[in-house]
Order: sequence, then structure tokens, then C-alpha cells
Amino acid sequence: MKLDPRTKLLLTLVANGMIFTAPLAYSILMVLATSILLIFEGKWRFVCAFFFVYLGAGVFFDAVKSLDIGTSGTIIVASLFLIYRIMPGCVVLYYVMTTTKVNEFMAGMSRMHVPNKVTIPLIVMIRFFPTLFDEARDIGHAMQMRGIRLFSLRTLTNPFSILEYRLVPLLVSLTKIADELSIAVVTRGLSPETRRTCIATIGFRVQDVIVFVYCLAVVALLCGITPFSVILEDGP
Repeated sequence: MKLDPRTKLLLTLVANGMIFTAPLAYSILMVLATSILLIFEGKWRFVCAFFFVYLGAGVFFDAVKSLDIGTSGTIIVASLFLIYRIMPGCVVLYYVMTTTKVNEFMAGMSRMHVPNKVTIPLIVMIRFFPTLFDEARDIGHAMQMRGIRLFSLRTLTNPFSILEYRLVPLLVSLTKIADELSIAVVTRGLSPETRRTCIATIGFRVQDVIVFVYCLAVVALLCGITPFSVILEDGP
């Protein structure tokens, strides 16, 4: 189900705005909407893995948050809390980055008259993180071919070796990815001073209206704005 980039931007803003400011139930509402969109995109495996980790972190956090488990346990509980609260926003960003093309995003930003000084960094971010994840996955496959696994006897006896085998190649790849993205930006003529044309076809459809109304309904529910409250306030 293809959505307009502007609808995805609204979905991202609403979901991330509720990470720490709203009760957890509202974040779950945004997670459910994004999960349905991901299933329509054929990413049901990611949705299953996400809910397994998300619910597991939530159940474990509720079980140990009231226990006296010392300093190290407190750090673990705090980490679980951050995972539990931030993951809803991360899954929305994952959906936006994996389903939005650069030309469609630029067309949407141009329709909203957003300056290139804001659009270009966002485009680089959208292209950077998927490329980073692909590079990390390829490094992991290369290490597995050499018999180096994350939970193998070799890494458990020498935990710092994982820094050498995984993080060092990844950091080297990061500099290469950044250079390649910079070259690609220059090659395509992107600059803050010039206005770029785009042939991408975007527009609001029925699914955009449904997602748009859903996001507004969640925000209205959070703010306590309901049809009944409006009627009571405007009554005689």
C-alpha cells in the first residue's frame, strides 16, 4: 500500500512526538498502524521479530522494575525502558526509510516548499542508514564464512575481539559510504541554491486519507478532544 511522502512524514512526527510525552498506549496505537503498513509491504518477518523483542522487553521490564537488583541491574532496567519507549519510533522510521524513494521524498518536500538546506540532509540520512545496515549485514556474513560468530567460543573468551572483527570494518565502511554519498549528491546536482525538477508522481489517495485521519484521531485522543467534549463545550 503506497503512501504519499507527506503522509509518511506526518506519521513519523506523530509517532516520535509520543515517545516520551504520551502514555505507552498511544505509542502502541502508532506501532499497530505502522505494523499493518509493513505487512502490506511484505515485511511480516520484521513485524514478528519486532513484536517478539518489544513485548519481551516490556514483560521483563515490568517484572524487574520493582525489584532491588543493585546498580548493574538498574542499568539493565533503564536500558530496557529506553528500548521499550524508543522502539515504536524506530519502527516508524524503518518503515519510512525502507519504503520511500529519494525522488518521491524530494517531490513531497518541494510541494511543501521546504528549502533545500533542510531537504538535502534528510535525503542523505534516508540513504545513509539503509546502506549502513546492508554493510553491517554483509560484514556479519563475511565473518560467519570465516567461522567468527557473535556468540561463538572465540568471541566469548575474548569479547574485545568483536570490536576488531565487526566494528573496525564497519567504521572503515562508514567513511567510504559518506564519501560515496557526497559524490552522488554532487553528481546529481543537488545544492541549496538550485531548484531540482522531479518526475516522480505523488499525490494523496484513499489510503493517505485513512492514515491522516488516524493520526489526527490519535492526537485528538491524547489531547482529550472528542466529539462529545466538543459538543459539551459548545452547548447552551
